[in-house]
Amino acid sequence: MDKDEIKYISEQIKKTISSIEHNHFQWIMRHEYATRPEEEEYPGWTESWLITRTKDLFYLILAYLEAKSMTHLLTSFKEKFSIIIDNDKELLKAELTHPEGEPELVVITEFRQFLDPFKFFDYRQTREDETKKLTSILKNTDFILKNCNAEVNNEADIYKQVKWVLGLYYPTCRQRNKASFIQEFKSYHPDILIPELKTAIEYKYIKNISDNIDEFIDQIRVDAANYTDDYRYESFVAVMYIQNTSIATPESIEETWKAKKFPNNWELVIVNGSPTSTKNKRKAATNKG
Repeated sequence: MDKDEIKYISEQIKKTISSIEHNHFQWIMRHEYATRPEEEEYPGWTESWLITRTKDLFYLILAYLEAKSMTHLLTSFKEKFSIIIDNDKELLKAELTHPEGEPELVVITEFRQFLDPFKFFDYRQTREDETKKLTSILKNTDFILKNCNAEVNNEADIYKQVKWVLGLYYPTCRQRNKASFIQEFKSYHPDILIPELKTAIEYKYIKNISDNIDEFIDQIRVDAANYTDDYRYESFVAVMYIQNTSIATPESIEETWKAKKFPNNWELVIVNGSPTSTKNKRKAATNKG
């Protein structure tokens, strides 16, 4: 098998794992929160899809190990999964890996153990690629708000809309109160959490020209000192959404950020907001009336 074919199989393995995990999360959320079984448009379809795609993944990994001439791993993989691959109940078996997390498919976790030796499936590299995608989405915060016709009065108005979009890409994305950054006298809660990337996001909304950028950065610095001791979150992103672009230049903000000596696992994203749309102004005036 040539290199192009091996590369194709490895990419298909990544995509299949991602789609299985995404659909499994949506499936368990629907079952957990649905009030009526008929809320699923085609009852039983997702369950059948998960089983079929997991079997597809099994054969993709077999082909990959064989193509890489990993005889011992191939034999072990066959011995471990050949029996359960036709057992639908086993394929859908899920368990919690953390008490505040969501159930994950056991077989997918075990499949990953056979892929760990290969650099292409290195979790750190995958997470780095995903982090770049995440940063790109966050930089488009203003675009998201405009297309959602969102009226922005505070930080929650921003991150709630962004969280909805992030949920399309990262199935475990959630808001607040699911992290355990607990200090002696206070608990600290980031605005958005993405457990699959081990990443937490904090938004700051700078609205008026009188707002002091330095104070906002100091607030984030306090967060950085206290967002510790929850092993599920290793990376942090601070998003500064600036409504009035005359307050400061991105360059001056970045210089101030560097002067505060943030930990290496913190990243800054600066977003310039658009003027409030005429539609939102009319909406706000109507609400007041």
